[in-house]
Amino acid sequence: MMIQHVWRENPERVAWVVMLVSFFLCILLAVGTPLTVRAFVQHATQTMTVTVQPLQGTALLELPGQTELTAVTRPRQLKPGQALRTDDTAVAALTVYGEQEDGSQAEIMSVLMYTNTEVRLLEAKRPRFLRWSPDPARVALRVEQGRVRIVGGTYDGRPLRIRVDTPHGTVRAQVASFSVYVSNQGMDVTVRQGEVVVSARGLDVVVKADERTWVPLSRPPQEPVSAERNLVRNGNFTQPLRSTWDIGFLQPAVATPGTISVVDVGGRRAVQFSRMAEEGVHTEVWIEQKLNQDVRDVDSLVLRMDVRLLYQSLPGGGILGSEYPLMVRIDYTDVYGKDRFWVHGFYFRDPETGWPTPNGEKIPPKVWWPYESPNLITLWQQANTRPAVLHKIRVYASGHNYKSMAAEVGLFAK
Repeated sequence: MMIQHVWRENPERVAWVVMLVSFFLCILLAVGTPLTVRAFVQHATQTMTVTVQPLQGTALLELPGQTELTAVTRPRQLKPGQALRTDDTAVAALTVYGEQEDGSQAEIMSVLMYTNTEVRLLEAKRPRFLRWSPDPARVALRVEQGRVRIVGGTYDGRPLRIRVDTPHGTVRAQVASFSVYVSNQGMDVTVRQGEVVVSARGLDVVVKADERTWVPLSRPPQEPVSAERNLVRNGNFTQPLRSTWDIGFLQPAVATPGTISVVDVGGRRAVQFSRMAEEGVHTEVWIEQKLNQDVRDVDSLVLRMDVRLLYQSLPGGGILGSEYPLMVRIDYTDVYGKDRFWVHGFYFRDPETGWPTPNGEKIPPKVWWPYESPNLITLWQQANTRPAVLHKIRVYASGHNYKSMAAEVGLFAK
């Protein structure tokens, strides 16, 4: 009755109210709809593909809502919310792939899980509309315990945003290569390339390449300190190859030589050795760097490098066990003045019956295999000698036809 009364008493006022409300609703729709669509296009996301591959032993997968663990014996996808565990015999690799505009999948991040490690995938997202979105791709993990090695690159020309949560703090990074070790006593973060931000108890600490920091239990992170001294220069191949490495080839005069190139794979720079030509001829391609380092006061000497084998025509290490698709050699003089060398090779094809594989190590093909040598000082002392001066290091491929990669080559003295 009241509304009818107002309408009858002052119909013009009611008409104006209706018209103004309609006008503002029209403006709201005209402005709000494009803004809403724009915000959706710019910030909509979709989940990226994350795969897990056991490299050694059997990893265990924890599914949300299930108490029993699932054994991972072959490559499979890992979804957000799922956790992966390794025991004291298992090593596993997580790989994050980003879809390109042509529909192909490119490796943009890798996570190596060492033994006795637990990692939960929190998120792995990229912009749904790459062409119109300024947002970066994001990957978030939680490391409950153990040690992981993370290498993150770029996606669609923009840095991948990485977050690692632990019980002791958070690590944030973009284009970087770093390790995180989590124990009951705290968290250790070591950076090999790029830089990361370590946060705990309201304090942020920037850790740069070749530095490390320690986050004690219930304490803020400590100031970064120098990590182990790396005797190899440009082992991550971010500088021009010939500025720090010598390049060499060996093959018969009539044979097609192999090739050496620097490639970018999933955010890591690697040197690639390749030969795909006639069979039955021995060839070698190598990079070599002079070290000239006196190591008589060194107690620990460890070689670390990432290895990836893609092809080898010769089984094992060849008939003499001296031709591997990827090898590393260190030349040195011992304290008695005798020139010596140490060599280690990698292969994935089983040798023929009776073919030896001295100094060879079988690894899975087509994955990054993190190699860490034993303490070479201790190893050489077992042969009743000790190095005095390191002369050079050589990384090379040997055989008939091969394709292999080496990345982040480092010889760490402490």
